[in-house]
Amino acid sequence: MNNSRDFLFKIVVSAAIVISLAFLVIPALPNKAAPAENRSTAPSSGGAPAQGGSGREQKTPSQAVEAYVTSLETVSNYIKVNGDILTEGEIEIYPDISGKLTDISVSVGDKVAAGQPIASVDPSLPGQNYSRSTVYATIGGTVLRYNAHRGDKVTTGTSILTIGDLTRLKLVTYIPEKFAAYIKKGLPAEITFAAFGDRLYGGEISDVGTVIDPASRTLEITIKLNERENVKPGMFASIKLVTEQVRNVVAVPEEALFSYYGNDTVFVINSEGKAERREVTVGLRSSELVELKEGVSPGESVITAGQTLLDEGTPVHAITRDTK
Repeated sequence: MNNSRDFLFKIVVSAAIVISLAFLVIPALPNKAAPAENRSTAPSSGGAPAQGGSGREQKTPSQAVEAYVTSLETVSNYIKVNGDILTEGEIEIYPDISGKLTDISVSVGDKVAAGQPIASVDPSLPGQNYSRSTVYATIGGTVLRYNAHRGDKVTTGTSILTIGDLTRLKLVTYIPEKFAAYIKKGLPAEITFAAFGDRLYGGEISDVGTVIDPASRTLEITIKLNERENVKPGMFASIKLVTEQVRNVVAVPEEALFSYYGNDTVFVINSEGKAERREVTVGLRSSELVELKEGVSPGESVITAGQTLLDEGTPVHAITRDTK
């Protein structure tokens, strides 16, 4: 009986040893693929997936900039001066004899004819009695101003009246010597008068003085008015006088330009919506626009604000600036 039990125990132990050796010798079989819903998403060799787990490449954000659409424009340099409205053919009237101005028979604004009596002078001295001398208008026109008054003592060098032709007005001004080289006949001018607010009157230089005044260091010029509605002699005018001008050129605001390695440069928005750095050749500069001789074509968008945040190829979206 005991022998039977020992035999059975040996059989069980042997079987356990055989099963253990089988697990050690036989290699592990590969697992079946897990269900799709249980698979974990491994990062690609290119790095971690984009934010949100989509695995798509994240785009560079577009930079907001201000842009100016170029066109063919006129670029002008100008100076501002003041002047007075005078009449062409303006004449001063002088007496033929010295004495006391006893009478002026016309008023400012009156029209007179050549040879018409306009004043009289008494040449008498104390204790003497001379006949009065009549002063005549030497030209026909309008009395513009008194230069002497009744009771004044006058000489043959004293102007009594000024007479002029109101149908022929001109604007006279004086230009600082440093601008003299730019002044020539035909240059345009914009004129305003205090009496008419912001209304612009056009004109052009009709005559240029031949000498510089040594006292004031200025050059006298005459401007012919293109229109004379309501303009009167003696009016004070503010003048914007063009000294240099180029027409039908590509131009941009001054703030579009910056220096890149010592060269004048702008950023242009290309067809892909990216910032493209362009070297340009600059021409005439005004207070508002700069002529670009080379580097930019009409119709292109040039960045005028936001350049400091840009590199070549930076995506941008433009807030278009008014071109006028």
